[in-house]
Amino acid sequence: MLNVFTSLVINQLKQRINFMNQRMHGEELRIYESNTKYCLIVLVDTNTHTVLGSIALNASARRDLCMTKAFLSLIENTRIPRTVLAA
Repeated sequence: MLNVFTSLVINQLKQRINFMNQRMHGEELRIYESNTKYCLIVLVDTNTHTVLGSIALNASARRDLCMTKAFLSLIENTRIPRTVLAA
């Protein structure tokens, strides 16, 4: 069963992933959860359905949250076109 903090963290991740997916072309981030504190974030090529990258995390561990933030920032800085970022 999830506590309030873990639920909040996972919901924030879902919102950020949804926001990033709106600006990505040909790729998307997917989050898989199992109603526990563990979840998986996967970067998928939507044309070929191949996995380009993934990270699994424990939503209640600070270390995992920092790694996830870095992973999402890397994707945001390298995969989203610069014209979209400037607008």
